[in-house]
Amino acid sequence: MMKKNIFVLITLTTIILLGGFLRFYNITKNPPALNGDEISFGYIAYSILKTGHDEHGKFLPLVFQSIGDYKNPVPGYLMIPSIKIFGLNDFAVRLPNALMGTLSILIFFLFLKSIFKNIKVALVGSFFLSISAWHIFYSRFAYEGVTASLFILLGIWFFIKMLDGNWKWAILSAFFLILTMYTSFAPRLFVPIFIAIVLLINFPKLKTNWKKVIIFLITCLIFIIPLIYVTFFQGGNTRLQMVFIGNDIEFSRYILLKYFNSIQDLPLLFFFWIKRYLSYLQPNLLFFNGLEATIMTPIGLGMMYFFEIPFLILGIIYFIKKKVPHKEIFIVWLLTGFLPDSLTNNQQHTGRLLHLFPVFLTLTSLGAIEFYKLINNIKNKYIKISILGSYIFLITIVLIHAYLIISINFPRDKGESFEEGLREVALYVKDNQDKYKEIVIDIYSFLFKIRSRNLPKGSKNS
Repeated sequence: MMKKNIFVLITLTTIILLGGFLRFYNITKNPPALNGDEISFGYIAYSILKTGHDEHGKFLPLVFQSIGDYKNPVPGYLMIPSIKIFGLNDFAVRLPNALMGTLSILIFFLFLKSIFKNIKVALVGSFFLSISAWHIFYSRFAYEGVTASLFILLGIWFFIKMLDGNWKWAILSAFFLILTMYTSFAPRLFVPIFIAIVLLINFPKLKTNWKKVIIFLITCLIFIIPLIYVTFFQGGNTRLQMVFIGNDIEFSRYILLKYFNSIQDLPLLFFFWIKRYLSYLQPNLLFFNGLEATIMTPIGLGMMYFFEIPFLILGIIYFIKKKVPHKEIFIVWLLTGFLPDSLTNNQQHTGRLLHLFPVFLTLTSLGAIEFYKLINNIKNKYIKISILGSYIFLITIVLIHAYLIISINFPRDKGESFEEGLREVALYVKDNQDKYKEIVIDIYSFLFKIRSRNLPKGSKNS
């Protein structure tokens, strides 16, 4: 038993170190520059650190007013300690998110171990998360979805422990589930719906111990009241108004203007949303180009790797056929997890689906173990070795491909999305502003030069 525990500890430590390396290595250079949100969060955190007020003079606000919208407070406040230690720079801005991404590996291991009581499932799941291009991609810059997904994982884990345990877990679950709503916008829709459905499903179990539910709901209410206030009275709902599906061009053009003539046409609105919802199950999004890490490519990176397809299929079969602990919670988690992004007017965004990584990787982990069992049951050792060797070779090729995309193609192709070069322009203008009466920045010409520079040699500009 002691040797087994030491082996598990060494393996888990190795997995976490690997995941941390993939999230931290060259973090200030890839992505190649801070994007607008990172700059905004960094300056707000710096301002609060120095004065206790944001850039608009508000004392410790619960919503950050930015240019054109309002931002959630948790990502900014998490940057304050790192800026205090490392100064106002790229590393300090990106450190909290990379740290949360790495910490997610440990928490996911503990979550799986607690739910399935199986070390193999927990280790395989934590390994898949450590090498997940989906999770690594968003962990390498200040993107609030990574932190929000960690809080959701903790909140749902403690909710499950509340069902089986005492009221203390109810307070912790409520705290993290509501905290995630202060972290990212997607959970503001996902969390209330998830809570309502899961409580309804578990009503027979909870009605005999209703005190835990009351404590849970009261704690949720206490923590959510400030959020409600800033949402309706301090501009916190601006983001919702901007991205709601009703503002979608396709929705307005093809549904409202062309087909919607009376109340009898209401089903059209529902079918439009269903089409948008089901689009999140497309193979291209899940396995091939969901991350949009390159400009154009036949096979890029999706939410999951190509070699995980058999694992996912076997995991789903196992999940359906076998007795899985708290199966209903995983089903509700998955089905409601697509709701926030399906109700926006933006294109599909895998970052807003990060709170689903525990569901996908749980299924994948269960499927990977089933896959190994199938291969191991083959009696002919030569066939067994051939299949395992071929699959390990496929996995190696896919991971090398992912590494090349994130380390080479992404910073070259997507530098414009991170305002690459604008910092240098601002510094040049600052150093040379006294030499000129007027300085004009032609942003379109500047971006064209950036695009031209990123084209492969021998390519023609179009």
